[in-house]
Amino acid sequence: MYRNPFYLGWNKGWSFLFFLEGGIAKIEAKGFGISITTKVEEGESLLESADRLVLKEQRIRKSRYYSWVRSLNKKQ
Repeated sequence: MYRNPFYLGWNKGWSFLFFLEGGIAKIEAKGFGISITTKVEEGESLLESADRLVLKEQRIRKSRYYSWVRSLNKKQ
């Protein structure tokens, strides 16, 4: 059985693709109906890049969710 060496506990629901585009290392994350891409920063490991990418998206999603909840509470 093949085991992904980049498996992280928080990445459930996400799949990652590491690739070179024009000589620049990039990472693409797909999950929950979206696809996001960023470049791997200098001195950053692939795991750190994946962590940074997913953390940013989770913050955005959480912010949108709480904004939606506040809007529901204002209507009541």
